[in-house]
Amino acid sequence: MDKKCILVVDDEKDWVSLMSTRLQHEGYHVDVAFDPIEGIAQTVKLLPDLILLDIMMPAGGGISMLKSIRNSSKTFNVPVIVITAKSDKATQEEAEKLGVSAYFYKPLDTAKLMEKIKEVLQYK
Repeated sequence: MDKKCILVVDDEKDWVSLMSTRLQHEGYHVDVAFDPIEGIAQTVKLLPDLILLDIMMPAGGGISMLKSIRNSSKTFNVPVIVITAKSDKATQEEAEKLGVSAYFYKPLDTAKLMEKIKEVLQYK
C-alpha cells in the first residue's frame, strides 16, 4: 500500500518541522509549504491525500488558499484540516463553509489530531 501524502502549509518553520517528523513517524509521506501561494502550487502539483493548513500566514492567509483549492476542479475535493491559533468564530465558520474536515486550535492535542487524520484518510 502506498504511503498517504500529507501537505503541511504553515509559516512557522519549527512547527512544520515537528509536525513533519511526527507524521513521518506515523508512516505518512510529508510535503511542506510555508505560505498559501506555495501551498496552492504544491496542492496542484502533488494532489495530496490531505492538507494541514494554518490560517494566519502572509500572502493572503489560509482562507484564501482554501478558497483557491475549492474553486479548482482538480483540487476541490482534497480534504483539509485547519490547525491555527486564530480562534474567532467567524473564521472557523468560513472555513467550515468551505468544507474543512476539522478545525483545531494551537496549541493542540496531537493525539486527537492524529486520530482525525486517520479518520479522514480512511476514506481516501
